[in-house]
Amino acid sequence: MIKLCDRLPPTDQLGGLLMQYYALIVQRMRDMGLDIDPAAPESALAEFWANSGDYLPPNGCLVVARSSAGDLVGCGMLKRLDQDTGELKRVFVVESARGTGVGRALIKARESAARQMGLRRLVADTLTPNVEMRRLYPRLGFVELDGPIETTTYRDQPMLGPHMHFFSKDL
Repeated sequence: MIKLCDRLPPTDQLGGLLMQYYALIVQRMRDMGLDIDPAAPESALAEFWANSGDYLPPNGCLVVARSSAGDLVGCGMLKRLDQDTGELKRVFVVESARGTGVGRALIKARESAARQMGLRRLVADTLTPNVEMRRLYPRLGFVELDGPIETTTYRDQPMLGPHMHFFSKDL
């Protein structure tokens, strides 16, 4: 079940899911040879909570996926970058739900929300080892760009630039 949230899910549920996401991203960064602070997942989660309003209406959206038992199994976020552009952030699906179409549904739900917000373009970035997203974005009509674009991650962590892939889709 995919749900567009008008408020944040319970902190323990969303925080637990995001910690899995951040741990996976940090591990992939370490696998690329980057020296990452052991406290990075906790720092990233704290930063999310500090800026969580960016991912709620009217300038963003948070979409969650729940299993038939009601457990949180995925999430995805969207935030407005400017009048016409939204950025997809933190799409994550737990391992047990991967390959079931949840990731695709999370992206489609955010596309629909972006249209309702009056956005004309979506952008996203992902790291080289995130092969799941590098495959999924083009299947959903996103075009991989030749060079970097001013996404949040690119601005906040420029050292990741050489390891990032950038995508765009006109709505």
